[in-house]
Amino acid sequence: MRKWYLVAGFAIGYVLGAKAGRERYDQIADYARRVTGNDRVQQVASSVRSQAGKAANAAQDKIKGTKFGDIIENFTTSADEPPKAQPWDSAGVTTPVRSDRALREDSAGF
Repeated sequence: MRKWYLVAGFAIGYVLGAKAGRERYDQIADYARRVTGNDRVQQVASSVRSQAGKAANAAQDKIKGTKFGDIIENFTTSADEPPKAQPWDSAGVTTPVRSDRALREDSAGF
């Protein structure tokens, strides 16, 4: 049922967007650029970013040494490693990178 709501939402958005036309789209895009380019907005965004970083560091410190912290640490260290080359990489075929964990879950039926 949720899929139908999503499809209906996209359809309504498309119809309303099509009726508004390119001129209205350009007006909205210009307004968004002016808002995001505002110095005050940039200061607030920078402040939020730094506070989010501090909160993330505090959360990491809190969970260090716990079972969940060990799981997260193993997950992040394996994500830092570059993906292994696949035979099709030399053929110019691009595919999404999937972790070994995702492949195991797929094969297990999750």
